[in-house]
Amino acid sequence: MTALLDGFPLLSELSAAEREALEACLETRELGVGSVLFHGGEEADALYFVVEGAVAIRADGQSVSELGAGEVLGALSIVTVGRRECEASGATPTRLLTLTREGYARLREDLPALALRLQEAILRNFSTLVRGVLGDSRTASSSVS
Repeated sequence: MTALLDGFPLLSELSAAEREALEACLETRELGVGSVLFHGGEEADALYFVVEGAVAIRADGQSVSELGAGEVLGALSIVTVGRRECEASGATPTRLLTLTREGYARLREDLPALALRLQEAILRNFSTLVRGVLGDSRTASSSVS
């Protein structure tokens, strides 16, 4: 296998061997410009690693963000059940690696320690994002007072 997962901050605490084992569980997906990866409201059932290109994120018809190589989307979907809050589509020709919820279930059975480390990384990343948003909102409200 190649070292396709080496540049992902989400996986920075995994060893090279763990990233290689995880990569063996992933499926490759290609997106053309404008090709939809998922729609808002659909069941969230996969984690995507952007290997090359960029993915456009839209919510309520508005552009929200663009995610490029080294970024992930849908990470919580492998550990929780829920619906997508946005739409994702190819902003450029894009190559993704995909871990479906079913693939994650197999990973938990075959390599439980790695599955746990991945889950911990996802939750740690989510916690950092939430704290960042809360910190930003606290700063904004205190500067208004």
